[in-house]
Amino acid sequence: MKRKIISVVYLVILSVVYISLNTSHVYASGEEVYGGAPVYGGAPVYGGGVIVSRGEMLLDKKVKNPATGLFVDHLGPTDPKFKAQSIVTFQIILRNAGEQTIEQINVVDTLPKYLDFMSGPGTYNKDENTLSFTVENLEGGTSQTFEVKGRVVHPALLPQDKNIICPSEDERQPVNVVDAFIDKGRQDHDESQYCIEKEIEVPEIPEAGPEAFGVIGLITSLVTGIALRKKTH
Repeated sequence: MKRKIISVVYLVILSVVYISLNTSHVYASGEEVYGGAPVYGGAPVYGGGVIVSRGEMLLDKKVKNPATGLFVDHLGPTDPKFKAQSIVTFQIILRNAGEQTIEQINVVDTLPKYLDFMSGPGTYNKDENTLSFTVENLEGGTSQTFEVKGRVVHPALLPQDKNIICPSEDERQPVNVVDAFIDKGRQDHDESQYCIEKEIEVPEIPEAGPEAFGVIGLITSLVTGIALRKKTH
């Protein structure tokens, strides 16, 4: 009988230890730890533990197709290209896929080479070619979209040895990069690339007009005069 009681007590102790190691613990800071990993928020559950509910940030960067007007992730060498001094429009989409509100998101958008900043939210740093802004209280299940515009530089400022400028192994330009940061060091990153095509100047051929007919008449008269002169000799 004593052996059975000891066995039951031993099993109870093991069960208590197992549960304590695999349920959440609330610290003074208000953070819960589930299985050793910190989570944020959550409601207490009868019998111990919490139901975890946290904000989850998703970042998406798109560029507007100059031919269709639709926003896409990337524009490659075979897609429509931007001309010099044309406007390039980007979208930055921040989405909270979780249930809890994300109190603050800091966004840094780095504009690509060969593009001058035109408009967008926040503060633009000309020296770094970056646009910085803050999004506050992004509720769970919602998203916010921001638009950034830039103008392709003058043809004289584009590479002279290339007619089409696309991201390559030698130079990752033009690529627009965006980073978003929230509390606890969590962050997300996305980018969108496109191509620039320089216009080739073709010399114009003047159309035939009255001046052309005058030149033709002069040549005809000269030839006729030479022929008559030979006949008189």
